[in-house]
Amino acid sequence: MKVTKAALATRLQEVEDQFVDLWRTMSSLWGISPTMAQIHGLLYISGAALSMDDIMDRLGISRGNVSMNLSKLVEWGLVRRVHKRRDRRDYYESLRDVWEMFTLVATQRKRREIDPILNTLRRCRAELSPETLGGHAEEPAAEERRHRINDLLSFLTLVDSLAQRFFESHHGLRDAVDLLAKKS
Repeated sequence: MKVTKAALATRLQEVEDQFVDLWRTMSSLWGISPTMAQIHGLLYISGAALSMDDIMDRLGISRGNVSMNLSKLVEWGLVRRVHKRRDRRDYYESLRDVWEMFTLVATQRKRREIDPILNTLRRCRAELSPETLGGHAEEPAAEERRHRINDLLSFLTLVDSLAQRFFESHHGLRDAVDLLAKKS
């Protein structure tokens, strides 16, 4: 069955729309706004460098919202600004390497979520230290809390150090996943 150019364009648009909707839905899993996910999804699936006007038209989003979310995507490293000859407008394109994309998202999530948890646990441990509690350090309640915080801190510190090794490059994450996926 031969597909006409018009039918192909329609099908590509339908797939693009489905993909952008999927990216929007998944945004909460990644800790980003739905609009940020839509813009990234459009740039990723289209594989094209799009202007802010192109993005506004395709997604029906205001200029301010597109501008703010593009700035965040550029800051995260998921999107880069590109220029076209004889055109003064900025264009934006997504990273193409999915491993690099997911490494960047995971790195941002770690910075925003795990790092503050580790800092809070370290403060809690310091507040329960024998030096801080003086003669009350041997109280069972203090020892129990100190033990629980130390266990959690040890676990999360180990996970954090493993994550750092994986995030050093997107190849590290891919190598780790490949290693875990191998059957014994």
